[in-house]
Amino acid sequence: MMIQPNILLIVADQLRKTAVGAYGNRDVKTPVIDKLSREGVTFSNSVSASPVCAPYRASLQSGLYPHQHGVRSNADLFKPSFKGVAEYFSEAGYETCFVGKSHFGLDEIEEKDGWVRPEHRLGWKHWYGTGGDHHWDTPIYDERGMLDTKYYGRYGAEVRSEIAMDFIERHQSKPWLLQLNYSEPHIATMPALYGMPATREYIRELNQSLELGLTEEMLNVANPLAFCGTFPQSLLTQLLPQRYLDMYDETGLTLDPNVPERFRKLTSIFLKECYAMITCLDEQIGRVMDCLERTGESRNTIVIFTSDHGDMLSDNFLREKSLPYQNAYRTPFIAWGPEAGVPSGKGTDALINSVDVMPTLLELAGIKPGTNLPGVSQAPWITSGEGVCQQDVLLGVGNWRALFDGTYFYAVEKRDSTVKAIRLIHAQNDPYETENLLDDAFEGVYVELQKRMHERLFVRLAEVQDRAFADTDR
Repeated sequence: MMIQPNILLIVADQLRKTAVGAYGNRDVKTPVIDKLSREGVTFSNSVSASPVCAPYRASLQSGLYPHQHGVRSNADLFKPSFKGVAEYFSEAGYETCFVGKSHFGLDEIEEKDGWVRPEHRLGWKHWYGTGGDHHWDTPIYDERGMLDTKYYGRYGAEVRSEIAMDFIERHQSKPWLLQLNYSEPHIATMPALYGMPATREYIRELNQSLELGLTEEMLNVANPLAFCGTFPQSLLTQLLPQRYLDMYDETGLTLDPNVPERFRKLTSIFLKECYAMITCLDEQIGRVMDCLERTGESRNTIVIFTSDHGDMLSDNFLREKSLPYQNAYRTPFIAWGPEAGVPSGKGTDALINSVDVMPTLLELAGIKPGTNLPGVSQAPWITSGEGVCQQDVLLGVGNWRALFDGTYFYAVEKRDSTVKAIRLIHAQNDPYETENLLDDAFEGVYVELQKRMHERLFVRLAEVQDRAFADTDR
């Protein structure tokens, strides 16, 4: 009889693939994640089916695309009408625990950031879901929806780690599924601070004295939440424990070549903040890994580390996501579990999409999935280092859809009732996306490639019944 492994799914927030040491970044300090990669299986072609928070997180719980589960943007209310991953695991005898950022959609009660009604928790038995709380004073609510203030004054990543460790220490008599969601390295969302006229005036002074390059149009952004992605927050408030920021000197960080000249200094400060949060994340994962070792649970635990989506970090845009660009849709995906059968030091170019995660987890646990899941299990790559590669993966959010085959990325945009091709990128040869092969400079050269990818994209859209695009004039 198969021994059911524990599954620890760790999800970072807004962490792009290229911001991890294991994927070649020489500036960021991620020794724990790098060790997971050296001792496990590392996927080089992991993508987010919908590179923005709520649609991705609802997909992770459901194994469905946004048009199937209904959360197409962060503004959509989460109304589950599907069987969630925790329900499958509970039926198979697993103990289940959800810790950290949920953000399955628009908050049901606006003032209760991250609170989810018990009937909407998709079968998670132990629930410590939170909102974004980027990143202090983690708001955690009890079963009645009352705020538990005992975590106030604490940095959120530390709190989440401790809750996860407590669960591991108390549940060693049966297999478990633990989803641990961190908020790092997502920018802190502090609309109250950015909405203050005095703050905006101070920012104008800093922009001029530090020569950050922000235009007056940027400085006048009315939406404080949108402005969070325009100005480095460590210049205004305590973003995270200072010792992590002290590990980095922004003047020595490597910038991507497509960062606009006027934003290079601004971007270097963004990178310092981002890398500091990633190092904090890495350290907290290390604490949880130590707990697995201390309790002996590492002997039968498979750890999956990934992220919901990436971050442009000034590559053509400032702190942005949800865009058809590699730094927004490509994510890390690492599986570890030497004593649970995961081979050591393996890398794979196999494509894995976020809708593939649920069937992958189910197969790792020996659980039969439902017949309505569009994703493809990648468990064989994790358990043996070998498997069958998907031909391509489908992704998109809002008014764009795209196809990625590991080499080329092709995207279309819906405008009114018609669809227009917007991007064709050789992802391997052009990682900074400086050449859109649809531009006039390449006229006639890639016609057949575009035609083939266009036809394949709409075949895939029809397969998953994405009618908003599949039925349009193309």
